[in-house]
Amino acid sequence: MDMSMARNMRDGGNTYLVVSHCNNLAIRLLARSIETQRGTTCRAINRDDLFHDQIQDELVLVNVLDFSATELEQLLGKIQERKGLCRVILVNADRGDDIFFLLNWPVVKGVIYQQDNDALVSKAIEVVSRGRSWFPRSYMDYLVRHRKTPTRCGHIYESLTSRERQMLDHVVRGMSNHEIADALCLSTHTVKAHLQSLYRKVGVKNRVGVIRWVHDNHLEEGQEC
Repeated sequence: MDMSMARNMRDGGNTYLVVSHCNNLAIRLLARSIETQRGTTCRAINRDDLFHDQIQDELVLVNVLDFSATELEQLLGKIQERKGLCRVILVNADRGDDIFFLLNWPVVKGVIYQQDNDALVSKAIEVVSRGRSWFPRSYMDYLVRHRKTPTRCGHIYESLTSRERQMLDHVVRGMSNHEIADALCLSTHTVKAHLQSLYRKVGVKNRVGVIRWVHDNHLEEGQEC
């Protein structure tokens, strides 16, 4: 790595690598590599430790290999809600993965692929640490093609995960928790968790509030803002 780049990245910020298991040789090697590139300590932590109060506006690297797509969406939603000042980079992504759901999470500032060499990894970390974004061209092309005129509820709707949008649709249809669970092959406990997240994002306390929100924003059943 170019020495001038290394000096530029030594800005004193903290870096956290979010994984499912911290005591893994591959993770320790990855953290050490990032530590060298970043010029500061890179600490591997689990998803729960990420939400300690002292982590506010740091660089957060999420190892996508450790999480399913659903788990990743849930984690990003929680970061967006509780640690919105953090800058998130997804690391170890595969180029065949569909990353366009990232449009829902403004906290995500970049993607680093498994195939990226050290120079690209260093550049990505440098760019994001300086407040910019690092995405593949396909992501930016998609963003341009699907740009929409903002609506009154657009920013809220776009923040919902795919599961939360399904919950919204089923609630408007008048389905009970058990009916939603059967339709989506989920447990009622999981349905309740998704509904609580939906209520929180929409800013209501219950199903009646959700239906009123849909009506107030002139949304038709199953239709986006």
